[in-house]
Amino acid sequence: MLTPISRAAQELSVSQRFLRQLIAQDRIPFYRLSSRTLRVDLEELRQCMKRMAADGQPQAQKEST
Repeated sequence: MLTPISRAAQELSVSQRFLRQLIAQDRIPFYRLSSRTLRVDLEELRQCMKRMAADGQPQAQKEST
């Protein structure tokens, strides 16, 4: 299911900015629905983040609330 960036960031305990940076660097899969609307598949994103962690890529820091 396609999820807004804000919801994905909440689910993964990372910032929206971090996800948007990864999208800009083309490091995570995303879907552009219009010129202003991005969505991610949460399950795809989780798998990608696991691979990034296993490959030694920098991990996201949790936001403090």
